Amino acid sequence: MIIIRKFKIVDTALVAEIVSSTFKRYNKQEGTKEAVNRFINFYNPEKNIEKLKLAFSKSDIFFIAVDNKKIIGMIRGRKNRVVNLFVDGRYHKSGVGSRLMEKFEKSCIKKGSKDIKLRASIYAVSFYEKAGYKKTTGIRNFIGLKICPMKKNINI
Repeated sequence: MIIIRKFKIVDTALVAEIVSSTFKRYNKQEGTKEAVNRFINFYNPEKNIEKLKLAFSKSDIFFIAVDNKKIIGMIRGRKNRVVNLFVDGRYHKSGVGSRLMEKFEKSCIKKGSKDIKLRASIYAVSFYEKAGYKKTTGIRNFIGLKICPMKKNINI
């Protein structure tokens, strides 16, 4: 049974591994070689565990998806921005990403947000569109990575 729970600092290495491995598999063609390597290296827990703990601890909203004690996905950000959303590829199209996004959006509403912005990877644009996000511009270069800025009004 998959549960969504709050991130704990002891989850750092396993969460970073999900981010790094998922990015390598699905996003490595979405930027310059240098930018892709910089992203993957930053999320390498063997190289950057302390930097990752610091970065993760600064996230106001952070949830992970767990299946039978194994971390399979994560979402983090603040009340008006998603910073990261990654789900293990074996769980793509199973509803895990949607459940993480729903939990994130509910937290944003509780914190008084009217909208949520994000920088979608090219691979993830269709997922976000299905979740109600709209492109705000075309594809942009963000420190060497191709991204698509998107936004959703959550004002109820």
